[in-house]
Amino acid sequence: MSDLFLLDSDIFISSYRTHHPFSYKEFHSFWRWLEKLASERKVLLLDSVYKEITHKNSKGQIDELGQWAEAIFSERQISHKTDEIGAAYAQVQDYLATCGCYRSASYAQWEPEDKADPWLIAAAKVLHATIVTNEQAVKPTRNQPLKREPKIPDVAEALGVRTMGLREFYDASGGLTHRAYPIQPAF
Repeated sequence: MSDLFLLDSDIFISSYRTHHPFSYKEFHSFWRWLEKLASERKVLLLDSVYKEITHKNSKGQIDELGQWAEAIFSERQISHKTDEIGAAYAQVQDYLATCGCYRSASYAQWEPEDKADPWLIAAAKVLHATIVTNEQAVKPTRNQPLKREPKIPDVAEALGVRTMGLREFYDASGGLTHRAYPIQPAF
């Protein structure tokens, strides 16, 4: 397994909004852990994922997560505009159009240039990196092609790219220490 991880924007967004909000001191260690992995270059962001996280709202403002991403990842991005990643991107799009597991309206959602998911798979394929995402595989088949947007784990698997969820990433990152939780008797 590669020591390089490319994180999908949903990892950051769901952590920020739901699971590890910045506003609680107890969760700061989660964000410091990600910062450490970024400084060690174990975690990088694809530029299109970075853009999803740092986008400005209708008032031209960037939220707290976007500010954090700018501070940590502005110099730790991978450009999706390389010949190798472009060729891998074409493989992703060809697979979606020819595998028979997706309806045209489904894979059309991955055609816009600014859609990060197909670029993320292409970059991970080229860099031999693992994608960390909260998305779950749905396993579409030719007999039951998917009507909704493709899911990263399904397409990545078909193209030989490894994916994992955040919980699995905790173990795979090598940056956390396992220790049994000392359960206390009821107060």
